[in-house]
Amino acid sequence: MTKQPNFKEISLSADISSSTQLQDTIENNNSKEIFQIHQPKLQHHIAVVATNTQQMKETGFGTIETCKFFYDILNKKYQKVTFHDVSSKTDLYEVVLSKPDLVVLCSKYLMDVDSNTRTWFVDYFSEHEIAFTGSDRQGLEFDSNKSKAKTTVQNHGIATANFFLAQPDQFQSEDKLPLPLPLFIKPMDAANGNGIDENSLARDFESYQKKVQELFTIYGANVLVEEVLSGREFTVAIFDDPQNNYRSIMPVEIITPMNTKGDRVLGSASKQKNDELLRAVTEPTLSAVSELAGSVFSALGAISFGRIDIKLDALGKPNFLEANLMPGMTPDSSYFPRACSLQSVANPSDTKPAGMSHSEVALKIVELGLNRVLTLEQVA
Repeated sequence: MTKQPNFKEISLSADISSSTQLQDTIENNNSKEIFQIHQPKLQHHIAVVATNTQQMKETGFGTIETCKFFYDILNKKYQKVTFHDVSSKTDLYEVVLSKPDLVVLCSKYLMDVDSNTRTWFVDYFSEHEIAFTGSDRQGLEFDSNKSKAKTTVQNHGIATANFFLAQPDQFQSEDKLPLPLPLFIKPMDAANGNGIDENSLARDFESYQKKVQELFTIYGANVLVEEVLSGREFTVAIFDDPQNNYRSIMPVEIITPMNTKGDRVLGSASKQKNDELLRAVTEPTLSAVSELAGSVFSALGAISFGRIDIKLDALGKPNFLEANLMPGMTPDSSYFPRACSLQSVANPSDTKPAGMSHSEVALKIVELGLNRVLTLEQVA
């Protein structure tokens, strides 16, 4: 792995090497009333790796434009930042040849439509000993497989709605279903509310059959069927820095407008409209939701950052819904940066995290990745 410079060795003097440069800079900014001298950029090479996810079920950070916004933020902080819109393994190898200190993964994998195969970025860069941000392959599989994630948290004694996997015509009548109606039906491996709409909550057997058939036809895989949780819904942004013994847990409540059936269903339509209300969480719910989210993050072996979705049951008990370990990062609509921004600190001694701007979120993701690199080098 590429040797990283020690943070402590980086000078905090102004990024101006001579008086001539300083004079030129002042002249170029003579229209400004105040001239500010900035700290130098940190001496790391950060490669931002993205791919077009428009036709994919899992979109990672978001569009290419969102990923470029990440690049713009990092480019102000680090000495060398490169952007790679990857569409082939050749593009990936070019990233390796550039020998970055850290790769920011904006997507999970490269999809080959012709062969219907995936090249997982975490596997590729691991094989080439290139460090990357976020969770490893094992963690990201929990993100991609909701059933596997729910089974794992159940095995750790963490509450989640009872569920089963279904195919069309698997059960011939309502009394044959493993769980009683009503039931909530959704794809096992899609993100951003894809496949979820007002028909996802099935109150009768005919509705159940139609929704299972629809999702199986679209996604070509078993469908996840859950008990209905009738309480409030939350999403929890988490930053985890074990190297410095620090974990920031930032929950917000999501309030979705009622649909034509009188249900609050958080699906793709609501997310596209961006008409959900996000609000801060208060005690005692704050502690209960935060504790569950932290337990899930640990149980799934998540690394550095991620988002945990939670819903209360009829008795007000938090239950795990799903994990998003490469969450969306679109500034004005994605839940992860919005959850980070909605935090507040009541007083200086409060341990609750303060709100973060989108730029601070991006920089924190890279900081945590570099911390891991430095720790691994020290161990080696």
